[in-house]
Amino acid sequence: METGQFPINILLVDDNPDNLLALEAVLGNREYNLVKCLSGEEALRSLLKDDYAVIVMDVQMPGMDGFETARLIKSREKTKEIPIIFISATSKESEHFYTGYSVGAIDYMLKPFVPQILRTKIEGFVRLFVTNKKLQLQTELLHQKTVELEQMNRELMRTAYMLSKTEAQARVIRETSIDTMITFDEHGMILDVNPALEGMFGYRQEEVIGRSIELLIPGFAEYDYDDHANSPLTGATPGKLREIMPRRSDGTLFHAEVQIGKAIIDDEEIYACTVADITQRKQFESELVEAKERAEIAARAKTEFLAMVSHEIRTPMNGVLGMTSLLMETELNEEQQEYADIIHKSGDALLLVINDILDYSKIESGKMELEEVPFQLSACIGETFDLFTVKSKSHQLELTWLIDPQIPSELVGDVTKLRQVLINLVGNAVKFTEEGSVHVHATLEEECEEGVVIAIAVQDTGVGIPADKLPLLFQPFSQLDSSMSRKYGGTGLGLAISKNLVELMGGSIYVQSRHGEEGENGTTFLLSLPLRKRKPRLAPEPELGAPAPFSFAALLEGDERADEGELAEAPPLLPDPRQLAPEDYRILVADDNEVNQKLSLRLLEKLGLTADVVSNGREAWERASKHGYNLILMDIQMPVMDGFQATHEIISSVPAEKQPVIVAMTANVLRGEREKCIASGMQDFISKPIRLQALREIVERYRYSIPYDHSATAPL
Repeated sequence: METGQFPINILLVDDNPDNLLALEAVLGNREYNLVKCLSGEEALRSLLKDDYAVIVMDVQMPGMDGFETARLIKSREKTKEIPIIFISATSKESEHFYTGYSVGAIDYMLKPFVPQILRTKIEGFVRLFVTNKKLQLQTELLHQKTVELEQMNRELMRTAYMLSKTEAQARVIRETSIDTMITFDEHGMILDVNPALEGMFGYRQEEVIGRSIELLIPGFAEYDYDDHANSPLTGATPGKLREIMPRRSDGTLFHAEVQIGKAIIDDEEIYACTVADITQRKQFESELVEAKERAEIAARAKTEFLAMVSHEIRTPMNGVLGMTSLLMETELNEEQQEYADIIHKSGDALLLVINDILDYSKIESGKMELEEVPFQLSACIGETFDLFTVKSKSHQLELTWLIDPQIPSELVGDVTKLRQVLINLVGNAVKFTEEGSVHVHATLEEECEEGVVIAIAVQDTGVGIPADKLPLLFQPFSQLDSSMSRKYGGTGLGLAISKNLVELMGGSIYVQSRHGEEGENGTTFLLSLPLRKRKPRLAPEPELGAPAPFSFAALLEGDERADEGELAEAPPLLPDPRQLAPEDYRILVADDNEVNQKLSLRLLEKLGLTADVVSNGREAWERASKHGYNLILMDIQMPVMDGFQATHEIISSVPAEKQPVIVAMTANVLRGEREKCIASGMQDFISKPIRLQALREIVERYRYSIPYDHSATAPL
């Protein structure tokens, strides 16, 4: 009997172990699993664990007898169908038979029983059990297959719906697309096209189907289809776009982009391409190129114009400010001194306007560049305050500043631009505060391993700003009130420049102000700025006789600062055995402007030095070739030969050991001018109007240079 899928269990229940052995002897040696129990309770427990084909049970047993056990077995859903055969030696009365059958027994046998009859009955019940089991398994399998078929049917219906939906979408796309869609075989024969063909190429669909794709795209047969095709069936990447020149029905060519796709259907390669007309885009790109070229030409013209304006205004301003400074040192009566002071301050104000316009122009054109140099925040703020010491004393203002000790002492960033922002903010605070104080407070906002974010607040007790005027504050050429403009002056560019510089450095700036509140007026500018930490390094020992570091005063041109009393206070150069003596320090001034020549000579006289003067680059070259000089102050724009050419000729003709230090002295302060001067061979750069302190820095820096034997040439 094939029952490999399930065991055939037979439950034998009798309180006499000998009877169980007798039953086992009759039913053994077959494919049965005989389970023997000595009581009804034990039989019930066994029925909870396994399924049984038939139960052979004694009637009279201690505790729970056979009838009670059968009654409980038939009451359970799981076991009620199991056939029960009672075997009894004493219960021969008919009522016992009736009781047995009433509790659910299928048969009733008396002891001693005939083994063959018992075996026959057992085999019959086992066959019935096996048949039922197989039927149950087949029913379960049928149910499982039914569920699977229903799931497959649902999937097929969903797939059919999605396919129908996709086909409908593809049909809509194909019918409504403004791009031409062409299907062709591996030989280039057109199989199908969409309606967009007629609008783009001028052909009807029936005119091109069956013809070569060369009709529409000349030279298309030479394309590498596989290199520019994707295979949706293999999940490859989308086909590449390439530009082509298709041909319309009237023979004209036009710009287009084509994308090719490939699929293999029934072992045949089928290609599909989408053609997009990009004529308008090409025209737009051409117009953009032309507009860019026009913008570049305009930018160059603007730069050249600013350079010209800068040069043409700074050149006379050099004479006005320089000569006024010299005039103020002479013996003047009180009225003359007042007039000279007004001229000088007016010149400074005009220079500030020029500087602001140039700075804003550089920011607007994106030509402002950042520098990354190490600096100390305390020195930066301290130097800024030094510029306003005189004015704050005249206003009886208290200037104070405080730096959070958690801020690293040395930082890396564009200190020049940071200082320019602080000068604007502190300058405005001093300007608009008639009494009280101006306070700067720097705190640490964030810190990481590489850098910090610092917050700097510039707070004053000035007139304050009305709330409705705050949105105008950072707009260029904006004056909040015409009366304030007349009273305090200014271009309206300082804060706009400051905001742009702060944002260029990756920071932000905003303002808080109180206005019209009795005893509560004042303004606070707050800027947040990211800066890098300076990596620690060992500082080298200063070289013996090396010049002093270059101070910031020489870098500031035209910014508002302490009065030009510096001219009177600047002492002459002190003798130093490591330096050239003043009488041996030979200087040549090359400038075509007579006023600037005189000013340069007078400023050098203030430093205890003398100089020769020439009016153009050729004369400078000739003098430098024949006579030794330690320092040449070279103007750039000069007749006959400019400063760049003169520098080139001097470097080319004068032996290296006798070459002088050449310092550019120019009124052009646009970005790139300094780099251009250095690239031409000049060693340094000083911008006009020339300040005495800036000139002093240059002279001191290069007094250590002795490029020639002074005894070899005689002074002119």
